[in-house]
Amino acid sequence: MEKVKITPIQLFVLYVLFEHGSALVISLGTDAKQDAWLSILIGMLGGLFLYYIYYRLYQFYPGKPLTSYAQEIIGSFFGKLVAFLYILYFLYLSSRVLRDFGELLLTFAYPNSPLFIINTIMILAIMYAVHKGIEVLARTGELLFAFLYFLAITGFLLVIISGLIDLNQLKPILEEGIVRILDVAFKQTVYVPFGEMIAFT
Repeated sequence: MEKVKITPIQLFVLYVLFEHGSALVISLGTDAKQDAWLSILIGMLGGLFLYYIYYRLYQFYPGKPLTSYAQEIIGSFFGKLVAFLYILYFLYLSSRVLRDFGELLLTFAYPNSPLFIINTIMILAIMYAVHKGIEVLARTGELLFAFLYFLAITGFLLVIISGLIDLNQLKPILEEGIVRILDVAFKQTVYVPFGEMIAFT
C-alpha cells in the first residue's frame, strides 16, 4: 500500500478549513443575543480542551484510528460500540453538511434547481477529491487557504476603513448574566464547530 504523507502545515490548513466549513454559513451562538461572541469564545476554549484530549490520545496510540484504540481503552464490546457510533456520527455529519450547503446554494444562487441535482454535483466533486487522495486534497487546501485569507484580511481592512464598526452594538454585555452564555457555549458552540474536530482522530 502506498505511504501517504502531508506536511504539518498542510494538516494545520485542513484543520482550519474544516473548522470554517459550514460554521461560516450557520448562525452560531445566537441564543446568547449580543453576547454571542462571548459564547463562541468560551466554546472555542472548550474546543481547545477537546483538541488536547484528541492530541493526547494520538500520542498514546500513534498510527491507530479511534475505532481501534477505543477497543483497547474500554474493552472489545464497548469499543466496537463506540466505533459504530463514531461511524454513524460521520454519516450524520457529512449528510447534514451536504444538506446545509445544498440549501444555501438553492437560497442564494440556484432557486429553481432541484436540491437532488445540486447535492449530486457536490457528491461527485467529493468522490473525485477522495479518489485523488489526501495529498492532493491537502495541496488544494493550501491554495484555498491562501486565497480565503487574502479575501478575509482584505475585507476586514475595508470594513475597518469604512468606519462601519460600532462597538456600542455589543452593549449591554452580560445583560442576561453569565449563565445564559455558558449554557449556549456548552450546549452549542463547543460541539459545532469545535467538537467536530473528532473527525481528525
